[in-house]
Amino acid sequence: MSTPQPLQTDILCVGAGIASLSTALALLRTLKAQGGERPLPRVTILEKGRNVGSHVLSGAVVDPSGFRGLLTEEELAKMPFEARVTKESFHLLLNAKSSVKIPWVPPLMQAHGYPVGSLTKLTLYFAALCEQEGAEVFTGFAATELLEDDAGRVIGVRTGAKGVDHTGKPKSNFTPGEEIHAKVVVLGEGACGRLTEQLITRKGLQGQRGQSYALGIKEVIEVPADEARAGEIAHTFGYPADQRTYGGGFVYHVSPTQVMICYALALDYARPELDLHRLFRQFKAHPAMASHLQGGKAVAYGAKVIPEGGYYSVPNVVTDGAVIVGDGAGLLDTLRIKGIHLAAQSGRAAAAVLADCWNKDDFSQAALTAYGDALRRTEGWDQLKRVKNVRAPFSTHLVLGVMSAGCAWATGGALPFWQVPLEPDHQGLRRLNGGHAPTPQKLEASAVSPDRLTDLFMSGTIHDEDQPCHLKIRDRDKCVECIRVFGAPCQLFCPAEVYRLEDGHIHLDFSNCLHCKTCQIKDPYQNIEWTLPQGGDGPRYTRM
Repeated sequence: MSTPQPLQTDILCVGAGIASLSTALALLRTLKAQGGERPLPRVTILEKGRNVGSHVLSGAVVDPSGFRGLLTEEELAKMPFEARVTKESFHLLLNAKSSVKIPWVPPLMQAHGYPVGSLTKLTLYFAALCEQEGAEVFTGFAATELLEDDAGRVIGVRTGAKGVDHTGKPKSNFTPGEEIHAKVVVLGEGACGRLTEQLITRKGLQGQRGQSYALGIKEVIEVPADEARAGEIAHTFGYPADQRTYGGGFVYHVSPTQVMICYALALDYARPELDLHRLFRQFKAHPAMASHLQGGKAVAYGAKVIPEGGYYSVPNVVTDGAVIVGDGAGLLDTLRIKGIHLAAQSGRAAAAVLADCWNKDDFSQAALTAYGDALRRTEGWDQLKRVKNVRAPFSTHLVLGVMSAGCAWATGGALPFWQVPLEPDHQGLRRLNGGHAPTPQKLEASAVSPDRLTDLFMSGTIHDEDQPCHLKIRDRDKCVECIRVFGAPCQLFCPAEVYRLEDGHIHLDFSNCLHCKTCQIKDPYQNIEWTLPQGGDGPRYTRM
């Protein structure tokens, strides 16, 4: 049997998020504006989700600075947002009932006039613009492996096969994976992307310290119409996090009838008995938040990890044959928890270099290295430097974190001047006292506070259950030890009830997986490996 010939393209973007789409859009527009003699490159974008936007999740209050120079004024005006921020507030939640409204919104947090709405819809909008410029967008294809030549240069990807049963045998609908070769691969997989993490490890591209993450859990709530509240937003910190864990939330009125609410907790938390979905429900029940949700009903749900390591955790973003853009490079303002504008800026920086590479027909590592320099000249890079030591002190104590944030604002990031240490997330858990977690008080489910499985249903998550399990427990003996020492924390930190403790053993229901990768990050024994299911499976977000 003959070996299928690899598919050929020029620029291959993995992941159809804002970073990849900005790269493709800026590249094609730059080359068209230059009007060179060479034909335009073939730009191919692969998305593992069923549709563009199926696997993206964010607030989103969007800092529009990342789109200036990329979109026209008309395109900016047509972005799919129903509201702009008209009123904003900042709250310290003291306990389950009490809170303090900060008299002013900290300057670095202010977002007056910013558009607020769905990242899913924004991503679809960007994909349509890319296709208008000539890019090809293919959904439902999971890039499962980076391909390299004999010299170690990245030359493309292999996509995963479809129609394989749970034993690994082809079914009647079997479709083999494809090899796709390109002059350069742009990795825009998002936070903790599988190919990105493998590349960083294999090529030694790590930053000054490893990446740190938070898990963000989010719902969309339909509420009775109130025109006056559209564009109102509120941010919080404090409860239900403890004093040594970075945590906070937001509530955004994105339209007269729709509210987005999210709670995020840093994954270096210490208490193994914490149930993250339960914390989210406690957060929603706080009077300061519940007042935004009165008469409402949850209609959509999702979860995603957020790269919070900041400036010191950004890896080398270039290797021979590949560049990394967006969340995969840890490009997030850890104080504002904003990364969409940084993703767009990184995509534009990459596009400027790729345009030069195309014109010179030179995609060598030396030529691609200019992307790292271009990234460090962006406004977003200055923002990363300004808050480079904001995140780490919160792991010591809330007060130190607030002081650090204040110093960052007052000195433009000059203080504290040293690198504050931050241990890996999986090392944060402490052993259970006596080997047993306390039994929490039961929370009653309601339309505005569904239980975990009801929330999961609203995520639209679907996996073909007759396929190999994409969640791998490497050593079952370590799993048994984790149950004994930490009380099976995987069943509590997972926002989708993938892991269940039954008869002293962990059982997996991979069909519930939201692709957040919390399990791989937080597992104290690093005994869980998250791999890719067949393309098209997973969440089917439509308004997140």
